[in-house]
Amino acid sequence: MIIRSKAPFRVSFGGGGTDMEPYCIEYGGCVISTAIDRHVHATLKPRKDKKIHVVSIDYESEITFDLGDYNYHEGFELFKGIVNVLEIKDGFDITTYSELPAGSGMGGSSTLSVAVIGAFNHYYDYGLTVHDIAQKAYDIERIELKQKGGYQDQFAAAYGGFNFIEFCSHVKVNPIKLSTRMKNELQYRLLLCYVGGSHFSSDIQEEVLKGYKVEKKSYIDAMQDLKNVAHSMRKILERDQLEDLDEFGKLLHEGWRVKKSLSSKISNNDVENFYLTSRTHGVLGGKLLGAGGGGHLILFSDPEKKYQVVKELERIGGQVVNFHFNPKGLETWRYN
Repeated sequence: MIIRSKAPFRVSFGGGGTDMEPYCIEYGGCVISTAIDRHVHATLKPRKDKKIHVVSIDYESEITFDLGDYNYHEGFELFKGIVNVLEIKDGFDITTYSELPAGSGMGGSSTLSVAVIGAFNHYYDYGLTVHDIAQKAYDIERIELKQKGGYQDQFAAAYGGFNFIEFCSHVKVNPIKLSTRMKNELQYRLLLCYVGGSHFSSDIQEEVLKGYKVEKKSYIDAMQDLKNVAHSMRKILERDQLEDLDEFGKLLHEGWRVKKSLSSKISNNDVENFYLTSRTHGVLGGKLLGAGGGGHLILFSDPEKKYQVVKELERIGGQVVNFHFNPKGLETWRYN
């Protein structure tokens, strides 16, 4: 029996960072995000021995390890963590492929976790809900592997769709019902641009969390500003007045300004060059996706100037990625 799965990447518009512990447990956090039609794929095939063989097509690398391998410092630790936490007792070939570059700020590692856990859930018929799978992915990354980061990526990948997600002692996913015209107009005005570079988000998150311990008041003030941005974005979308959409773009800019204040590692000269160029040619606001350091910018453009913005970004080396909102989350199926 061969099981395949796929889970979508996400684009986060506001509130990113407020989904990290200990902040969200003490004060509550929220994000507004959408899944997009770019995925991480996983294939699960049983083996006759008791080994796990992983092939990462996009990394062009592979590894074979024994069940019960707790060495999380030699690469492929995510797969080891999943196998250990799920208490897998059988051997498997696992093949994965990502439609976007690794370390690109789109929540790729969490999306991969959801896809692989989802495949095991289907194979063994564990009966896990998408919420259970997202929580399991969080537990593996943050507790088992001790990687710093928040909750939103796992839940965005598992649920799919356009959501306002709240974090406190538990996670609540609130779907945002966009009218067709609002969805289409927002889609038309957004640009996704790959600006190069990559990051290990846990390193950046580690520095951000230092601010929570050392400069707690300014950190909490910034977190509150980020939550306010997310709430305001939600109101604009649910109000369904297209003339208010420019405010959505301006809120993206405000959120990016606040986020950069949290760590010097979040942005850099290359990222700022792309962002300022886009602003000069018609972008009202935007932000670097993920923890920072590189990857993808999401940009909100004046609709009349969108294609001029695309031209200028590509002129200086950016790669504009076509994408659409995706109502679907994790999907799994049996191949034979």
